[in-house]
Amino acid sequence: MPPSPDNNPPPRARLLEQFRASSQRRPLHQLELAALVLVAAHLVFLPWAIGGMPLWTQVLSAALAVAGLAVALLPRELNGDDSRPPTRMIPWPRLLRFPIFWLGLAMLGYIALQGLNPAWTFRSDAANFWLERIPHRPWLPTGVDAPFERWNAWRSILVFGSAWLVVCTIWVAFTRRRTVQLLLVAVAVNGTLLAVFAVVQKILGNGKIYWSLPSPNLLFFGSFIYKNHAGAYLHLAFTAAVALAAWYYARGVRRHEKSNPAGLFAFFALGIAVSILASYARGATIIMLAFAVACAIAFVLHRRTLPPGTRNPAIGLALLAVFGVFLVTGWKSLRSRDALEGVRQGITRQDRALETRGVATTAALGMLAEHHALGVGAGAFRYVFPIYQARHPELTLSGGERRYWEHAHNDLVQFPIELGLPGTALGLLGFGWLLLVLVRNHFWEKPLGACGTLGLGLLLAYAWWDFPFQCPAILITWCALWPALALWVKFEEQNARG
Repeated sequence: MPPSPDNNPPPRARLLEQFRASSQRRPLHQLELAALVLVAAHLVFLPWAIGGMPLWTQVLSAALAVAGLAVALLPRELNGDDSRPPTRMIPWPRLLRFPIFWLGLAMLGYIALQGLNPAWTFRSDAANFWLERIPHRPWLPTGVDAPFERWNAWRSILVFGSAWLVVCTIWVAFTRRRTVQLLLVAVAVNGTLLAVFAVVQKILGNGKIYWSLPSPNLLFFGSFIYKNHAGAYLHLAFTAAVALAAWYYARGVRRHEKSNPAGLFAFFALGIAVSILASYARGATIIMLAFAVACAIAFVLHRRTLPPGTRNPAIGLALLAVFGVFLVTGWKSLRSRDALEGVRQGITRQDRALETRGVATTAALGMLAEHHALGVGAGAFRYVFPIYQARHPELTLSGGERRYWEHAHNDLVQFPIELGLPGTALGLLGFGWLLLVLVRNHFWEKPLGACGTLGLGLLLAYAWWDFPFQCPAILITWCALWPALALWVKFEEQNARG
């Protein structure tokens, strides 16, 4: 007797039924969701809180980071299914196997040694400050005994420790690609809202942050005191938006979807790009344009690899027309041409500010040559640099007034000056390990992984002529996105193999 059609559906129907069953999303575990909420709240909070520069924001940032890791380390009861029984997941072993946990712990210990063994003490009067040599152990890392509210090694531990805890939380708590996706969505959406706010405040503002807070720097933008920091942070949000748009687009092509959120995130990215132009942040504009051009070239090359039947040039032309009208409107209304004029002046060496920064880098390299072994102490650059600044008169006077350099305007030189060879090596090892995870999982074959890695790498290159990583909002967000990308490509590689 032939089998009943009701009991044995045809092969195509069975495959469709299996696909629908497998594609149903399992809900995130409550503890994983809680860790995601804490990390996302942390990353969303920092840019709105004056970039995380005030002390109270850094204390709250550290509290959120500690809470996130505490939740990530709670044991999870995992429900079973037809193929596996319920299990209990203990996160501690995953944390202990994470190399960055130990590298970060060693770096914080090294900075603490610098703080406990100061070679100088800070002195000041109503008009000036100076350093006085004090007894110390020269064979140990040294630092500067300075007030906590001005900045010292302990303040650096507060910021670096928060970044380290967030990285550990993401690596331990995030076990699903969906979790990483939601974190990137939070960064992209938050950056879009910040971009809109910054433009509105620029057009309707009264010269104060949030229309109420006086800024020590007249070149503020949005909620950031320094426009270049605003531009650098918006570049991170731009990277997240473009990476998500690329992934949704590639998934839509693969699944033959009629619509998906790719266009929405591309629209977010365009709005953020207009805001970066409006900030007049020269370096952020350069890396944003370089990133956009690279992604556009990759998109065109990818389209050429598609079968002729899957191409729809009308849709692409329509999107380009809509985005072009929006971009031109924003360009004209915000006088964004001034930003590109600043870029041109910088490239052609017509801007004295870049020339002065080059001299500052030269002075900082001389400082590094004398203190490369153990460093001058985390957070101590601003106190020791005047010794080397005095050797270059153009760094000392500006418009007849004495000039004070808190930062080298070159993070790639300033961090080694402060942390020395041991601290720098620990940081490079942690960064290199995440890069190794990305390479092992062929990040360049995954749209989100490729876009994210390029965008984050460009911000690192930008740090050669500015100091974006001295802003906690940028430093912590940048650090958080690396393990997120590494986990994403790792999960995608596992899905491809499994």
